[in-house]
Amino acid sequence: MNKISSQDAKALLKTAGAAILEVTQENAELREKVAAYERHTRVEKIARDMEEKGLNPDLDFGQKVAALSYAQNLDVTEEAIKMAAPQGRVLGDVGDVPGQGPSSFETYIMTGEDPA
Repeated sequence: MNKISSQDAKALLKTAGAAILEVTQENAELREKVAAYERHTRVEKIARDMEEKGLNPDLDFGQKVAALSYAQNLDVTEEAIKMAAPQGRVLGDVGDVPGQGPSSFETYIMTGEDPA
């Protein structure tokens, strides 16, 4: 068995300590990046939920994401959006052809003129 001199052991411990410190710092940086990515992904999901429900129609998707990124507690925001009712949706159309505007009957009722 080979013996290590105290100088070699000292140098080895110094190198190992520096390597451990470097890996620990890198690990902390990567944890921060992952947390930021996960938060951004969650913010985008909440903004998509807002889009689906028609909440804050005056803001586009990017503006919603930007506004949500400043939220202190995403749990509260997410729960509030889950509880919100859909806004501004038209459920049906009485027209002859869906999405084509008022029907002949509606036009007659509103104007008194025969649309035919």
